[in-house]
Amino acid sequence: MSRSGETALVNGDKTASSFRDRLPLLAAVVLSTLWIALVVHYLHDLPGGLRGLSPAEAAGLLAGAGGPLAAFWLFMAVVEQRRRLALMTHALGEMLRQHRHTLQIAETQTRTLMEFQAQAKRVQAAETRRLALQDLAAHVAVLAERLGVIRREDVDVTWARFGSGDMTAFVQPFLNFAVSHPEISERLAEAVARDAVAATALHGFVRRYERLAAESADDRLIQEIVDEGALGRAFRLFKAAADGGGASSPKGNGATPSPVEPDDLLQARLADLSSRLDASAPKL
Repeated sequence: MSRSGETALVNGDKTASSFRDRLPLLAAVVLSTLWIALVVHYLHDLPGGLRGLSPAEAAGLLAGAGGPLAAFWLFMAVVEQRRRLALMTHALGEMLRQHRHTLQIAETQTRTLMEFQAQAKRVQAAETRRLALQDLAAHVAVLAERLGVIRREDVDVTWARFGSGDMTAFVQPFLNFAVSHPEISERLAEAVARDAVAATALHGFVRRYERLAAESADDRLIQEIVDEGALGRAFRLFKAAADGGGASSPKGNGATPSPVEPDDLLQARLADLSSRLDASAPKL
């Protein structure tokens, strides 16, 4: 249907509604006219007309003719007032319904916005945890390669395990070694004291884990999983090596351990490690 046809249909509905509203008034006018015509006809048939009546008879005739008409219009006034009151009540009810509908829309939009913000926060938190876990894996991978805990031919397999979702792929060899070597903290401290790259990786893991644990303090389940799992045990192992074993942070007293490999070779290995991290990082 065209726009002009819809407009004509709406205008027709309004005209019909207006006619229905005015129909009682039109009927009252017609009835009043008929009543007056009947009274005039009655007076016309009287001998001498209204002048032939005595004052008392004329007064009684006028009262008899005008009384019903006045009562009828009083009744019509009451009906019209009730109709207008009903229309006003309907209009107020419609306004209240529209107001409630507007409030419901506002509440729905508010809830949607809050859910969207909460979802955005959850996505951001998940992305932050993913980056933190990748960084932890990178630090432990460097430490494991520098100290020989993971053989070179097993590094790619370990990265594949990490990429498939095993977040403890790099820390598990340290934990397995700690079972048979309780003095691993002291040995780690001695090893990283001679290797600046290993010391940087060790302290980087400790700092990143502490930050991850602090960010997960509000989520008790994640905190328990991280703290009681392999990452938490590895953190306590590396923390003991960093604090109690004498390993010095690169930002510490200025003493720089001597690297065991040339700088060019170290940079090449770190670049290769970074490429494997990008290729095998898990998608959370």
